[in-house]
Amino acid sequence: MALDGVKVKSDTMYQAGERTAHSRRGAGRLITTTICYTFLIILCLTTLFPFFWMISSSFKPETEIIFFKLLPIEPTLANYVRVLTQYPFLRWYCNSIVVTVITVLSNLLLGSMAAYALAKFRFKGRDLFFLFILSTLMVPSEMLIIPWYAGASALNIDNSYLGVVFPGLVGAFSVFLLRQAILTVPNDLMDAARVDGMSEFGIFFRIVIPLISGSLIALGLLMALTTWNDYLWPLIITRDVDMYTLQVGITYAAQTDIDEYGAKWTITMASTTIACVPMLLLIVAAQKHFVKGIALTGLKG
Repeated sequence: MALDGVKVKSDTMYQAGERTAHSRRGAGRLITTTICYTFLIILCLTTLFPFFWMISSSFKPETEIIFFKLLPIEPTLANYVRVLTQYPFLRWYCNSIVVTVITVLSNLLLGSMAAYALAKFRFKGRDLFFLFILSTLMVPSEMLIIPWYAGASALNIDNSYLGVVFPGLVGAFSVFLLRQAILTVPNDLMDAARVDGMSEFGIFFRIVIPLISGSLIALGLLMALTTWNDYLWPLIITRDVDMYTLQVGITYAAQTDIDEYGAKWTITMASTTIACVPMLLLIVAAQKHFVKGIALTGLKG
């Protein structure tokens, strides 16, 4: 009986020790989680504050823009009315949409075709050719401005949609990202399709493209963001105000709408807010597919 009492007491002490250790581990995890979430919330607020300030300032009268007020005291839509009526803002909007759509579709089609050839076809110099394509990523785009402009002038396509889009019709990053995705497509599946008599174009459009749709969406979103925010090349290649893209047009409005106190930042904030809307909607709509596509291509950290 004495031995049984000692055993029960020992088990009780062991269980109490386990509960204490478990409580300490739980408290440690809670503290760690709290610190991580606090840091992420602070980081998120820091990131979102400029965006919030832009929207808030777009509704402020000119007399309030110089004061640090989070919300406008007397909200007004006059800035948006002025942007949409005083400048060809809708024309700039359409120009950016046309340029972005053409660039995205071109990169998806031409980039996927090049990636398919580099991933699934065997030919002499394939790997060397792929390395040459990747090496172009190390060349800053600013170094290519002069050759691009000389080529556009020689082809007489400056100050046109074709002149704006032709440097970005297909890029090395598009080929690289889609090649990584196509490498995951099983060769046995493609061989079975060839045995059934399907052509290479049929395999590409009916088998490969559906299997890499997530990567195509991810690439399309990245290219849309890059093209929509592009400024330097459209500024150089366009001359007429009606051919400006949105980013160039916003800068033009900021430079022309100046009074004795300097640039009217309310106009800039209103036009920038309107310019952000399509990309925000696109990111929200494609966020799930974007994360999936990046993970499938092996670029996820």
